[in-house]
Amino acid sequence: MCNTRSATPASAFEFSAGALCLDFVNTLEDRPRCSNELLGNYFDLLCWAETAGLVDHAEGRRLQRQAGRQTGQAGRAFDDAIRLRERLYGIFCALAAEDRPQPGELAALNNALGEALPHLRLEQRDGRFRWHWAGAANRLDRLLWPVTRSAAELLTSSEVALVRECASDRCSWMFVDRSRTHRRRWCDMKTCGNRAKARRHYERRKQRSLAGSH
Repeated sequence: MCNTRSATPASAFEFSAGALCLDFVNTLEDRPRCSNELLGNYFDLLCWAETAGLVDHAEGRRLQRQAGRQTGQAGRAFDDAIRLRERLYGIFCALAAEDRPQPGELAALNNALGEALPHLRLEQRDGRFRWHWAGAANRLDRLLWPVTRSAAELLTSSEVALVRECASDRCSWMFVDRSRTHRRRWCDMKTCGNRAKARRHYERRKQRSLAGSH
């Protein structure tokens, strides 16, 4: 359950892109019109992070209280999150178009990595090793650290060549194409794919109707 100050319900967030960083990019829908912004403030960002499993319920409540007390710090953390999101979109959109990202976008990501990675530690729990974010208790911007790491991991993996942008003219969602043929065009066939099929069907019927009227 998300914090009570979030204007965006948890059900509005989708986690189907195949990479956490792309799920984060997809919190702004319908680019370039940008007609559906899912992150309006820090509390929406916190709701997204909790829904993504980056913080548990108790951590979410504590961060909510802290953000309520430290509104300036929360505002700066939110602004940083939006800037990071747009930098990530620029990077992965360029790669999906088989282009090179802008140097400034990569520099911004490297700066974010410089903030995040010094907090990454290994810990052993229940006989297994796992990654752990240290020194994060009082950092409102800690929500961005896993996103930044996810972006770096995707960029340095072989799957970076499988990053796609939805082919719909009404959707800009990014995703990793893990289909068998690697020819997937839609973020979701049930929505964008079917919408495109219906539009093509309408255009064909319209053309036949016009041809028959002559």
